[in-house]
This record gives sequence, structure tokens and C-alpha cells, in this order.
Amino acid sequence: MSKTEIETALRAVKSTVFCQTAEESQFYYDVWSKHFDNDTSTLGSLSSIILTEMFSKHITDFKNCQVLDLGGGTGKVSFNLRNRFHFKGEIDILDANMNMLYEAYQKDLNFRNILRHFVTETGNLPLADEMYDVVASAGAFIPNHISVTSIFGIINVIKRGGLLLVTRRLKTTEGYGQQFVENVEKLCSEKKLKYVDHMEYVHFTNVEDKIPSGCFVYQRL
Repeated sequence: MSKTEIETALRAVKSTVFCQTAEESQFYYDVWSKHFDNDTSTLGSLSSIILTEMFSKHITDFKNCQVLDLGGGTGKVSFNLRNRFHFKGEIDILDANMNMLYEAYQKDLNFRNILRHFVTETGNLPLADEMYDVVASAGAFIPNHISVTSIFGIINVIKRGGLLLVTRRLKTTEGYGQQFVENVEKLCSEKKLKYVDHMEYVHFTNVEDKIPSGCFVYQRL
């Protein structure tokens, strides 16, 4: 992996992640979608790997479990579930960007549904309440991607006793990260969610500026 390749991939990430608006971010994803997997691999991205490892730790039924890959992009989480852990259950993938979803579709991961939907502040999803055993989201809870307040609505599609698995950056997201923590703490205090587990890791292993990240597991009550 050359330094030039890493720098080029990192510029693509920064252009998309640190946009001023959601619309601008989506424009960059339209262009970046074909290079997303290669660039994140070049940088040593661990989010989808860590999330699926946590999934395998806490989920025992790999045949009947129903999963929503939220903000699933090119389907890296779903790919790991199918190919690394041989998950046989149903997977729906939801993302705001059609080009990213097309890349996921081409991986032939046997999705039940491929949904293009932009998650708004309410978090209301075009899905039935208590539909999923697991909602899994790798790297999508960042500014101008999935709204920080959407967590209040998103949990409605999780079955009682089901799990929410989220990876997120622990730095570089400014006030968004703190607000996310406060929102989750509120849901826990209201006994709508319960903390189960977490694991900290480095977001990109091949860059000099190591970004601390975490994978968090919560149970819907």
C-alpha cells in the first residue's frame, strides 16, 4: 500500500464525511460509490469487521434472525455476515444513496429488500414496527448522514429483546457524538434501550492519525 494510495483514499473519505450538508454528501457518494470498497480497504477500515464480530458474539440463531443493515452503503456488513459468518437469515439493506445500493446489489448477497430511504430527524422508517431481531449500522451515525435524533424512531423497528449494533467515531464528529450519547442515555433511562456491550478500536489502521471508534450493542426493551 503506497502512501499516495492512502492519501488519495483519505481525501475521498474527508470529502464525503466532512460535508456541510446532507445533499453535498450524497453528491460525493454518487461519484465515490465505485471506489468506496477499495478506498476503505486501502485505509484499513475495521468498522464492518468489528460489527459483524460483535454480531456473532451476541447472536446465536444464524438461520431465522432478521437483520436491517442500516445506512448499509455498498453492503460491507452484509457481505461479512454472509461470507465470513455464513449467516442464512433475512437481510434488508437501507441507504440514502442509490449508487451505493447498486454496488451492494451486485455482490449477490441475497437481500430480501433493498431500500433507498433518507433517514430524517424523526427516524421514521418505511418499515413495520418490531420487524427486526437486529438493526446493524456501521459508520453511518455521523453528521449529514443519519440524523442524531433519528435514534428515537429507528428503535421502533427492532423487536422487543432485539439488538441495536452501532459503530461510530469517538472523535472528529464534534457535537454530534455527544448528542448521540445523550440520546442513547435518555432511551436507557426511559427503559427503552439497555446497554449490553461495547468494543473500542481504531477506525483506519493504515493512517497516521488514528481515529478512536467504538462498536456498541444495545437491547430493545
